[in-house]
Amino acid sequence: MSVKTAVMPYLAQCLSSNELLNSKRYLYELKRKLLRQPHNLKVFIKIDDPYSYILLQMLPRLLAHYGVSIPLSLSFHPISSHAQDAFPEPLLWQENAVNDCQYLAKLYGLNFPDTDLSNRSHKIMAIKSLLACDSSTTGLQQFITVFEQFWQGKFTRSNNASLSLVEDEILARNSALLKTLGHYQAGTIYYGNEWYWGIDRLAYLEQRLIALSHQNLAPLCTKTRLQLNSSLASKPNHCQQACLTLYFSIRSPYSHLGLEQAVKLTQKYQIPLVIKPILPMVMRGLTVPKAKKMYIFHDTTREARRLNIDYGKVADPLGKGVERCYAIFDYAKQQGKATAYLLNYSRAVNSQGVHSQTDAGLKRIVERSGLDWQHAQSLLAQTSWRQWAQQNLDEMLALGLWGVPSFHYQDKHQQLSVWGQDRLARIEQYLNPQND
Repeated sequence: MSVKTAVMPYLAQCLSSNELLNSKRYLYELKRKLLRQPHNLKVFIKIDDPYSYILLQMLPRLLAHYGVSIPLSLSFHPISSHAQDAFPEPLLWQENAVNDCQYLAKLYGLNFPDTDLSNRSHKIMAIKSLLACDSSTTGLQQFITVFEQFWQGKFTRSNNASLSLVEDEILARNSALLKTLGHYQAGTIYYGNEWYWGIDRLAYLEQRLIALSHQNLAPLCTKTRLQLNSSLASKPNHCQQACLTLYFSIRSPYSHLGLEQAVKLTQKYQIPLVIKPILPMVMRGLTVPKAKKMYIFHDTTREARRLNIDYGKVADPLGKGVERCYAIFDYAKQQGKATAYLLNYSRAVNSQGVHSQTDAGLKRIVERSGLDWQHAQSLLAQTSWRQWAQQNLDEMLALGLWGVPSFHYQDKHQQLSVWGQDRLARIEQYLNPQND
C-alpha cells in the first residue's frame, strides 16, 4: 500500500471536520465585511431542469423570510447543458427528476405540471427569454414566469430561432463559472464557498442565514426529512407482505447514508430489508467529474452530521476493495448476516479508515460481522458475483431508477420506487401518514 493511500483517510477526516468548516465560514464572513459585500446567492438554472423550476419558486419565500434581517441579493446564471459525464443514465435521470419535482411541488405548495408539457424543440426560444431577464434580484419573477411558460408548454416554436454569438458567450461564461466554483449541474445555489442543490439542501443555507441574522427564525425547507427519531409507530395494516429493497454500491457515500437509514426504517416499521449491490460507475466504464466527487464528499459530510452517522475518515474501496466485498456477500447472506456485513463494511471504509483491499483490513470487517475469516478468504478469487451485480443493475434500471442508492418499496397494496437517500422520507410518509 502506497504512502498516499495510507494517509488519504486522515486527509479526508481533516477535510470533513467541523473545525475546518467553521474556520472557512469565519474567514469568508470576515472578508465579506471588510470588502462591504452583500450576501450574494449565485443561482445556476437550466430551462429544462425540473429542479431549477422548483428552486426558483422557493426563492421569494426565502427572501421574504430572511431579507428583513439580512441584505440578501441574487444573481442568476442560466446554463444550457450539463457535463456529459454528470449522469450515467440521462433519460432516466430526467424522468425521475420530473416525478420527483411533482412530489416536491405538492409537498411545498408549488407549481409543477402533473403532465410534462415542456417541449424540448422550444428550448432555444425559452433560453433566449431567460437571457433577456434581469439577472439580479429584481429579475426573479421574470425567471419564474419563463420557466412556467416552458413547463406548461406555452412557448411557440420559431423556425428561425437560434442563439446569437453574444447569447452563446453568456451561456459559456456561466458554465465556466459553474465549473470554476466547483459544481456540475443546475438547480444549485452558491453562497460563501458552499453549494446547495435544490430544495433538499436549502435547509443548510437557512442554517447559515439564521446564524447570521442572530434571530430565532424557523426554517422553511424541512419537509423531506425522515422522522426516524419519533416514537415507534404501530404497524400499519398495509405493511403486511411489505419489503424494502435497497440498490447499493459499497463505494457510494450516499449509499452509506442510505443503508444506515434503511436499517433504522425497516426496524421501526418491522419490514424486511433486501440489499442488492451493484458495481460503482467507474468500475462499469463510466467517468465521474472531479467536481461531482468533491461535492458529494462535502454534501455527504453535512448530511451525515445531521443524521448523526459517522462519516469522513474514508478509505476508498474502489477496485480490489469492492471486488472483495462482493465476493464474500453471498456467504454473508447464507449466514443470515448480509445486512450486518454490509453495514460493517460500509462503516469501515467510510468512517474508520479501514483499507479493505488488504487482508488485515478485510479480516477486521469479516470478523466483526460474525463470519469465519478463513472461509471468507477462500472465496476472494471467485467472480460469480459479477453476474448478480449486473442483474441487480438491470433490475434497478428496469424500475426507472438511474443510480444508487435507490429504493423499491412494495406491499400488497402498492409499490413505490425512489432514487436517493433523501427520498426514504417519501417511503416513510406512505408507511406512516401521520408523519406528514
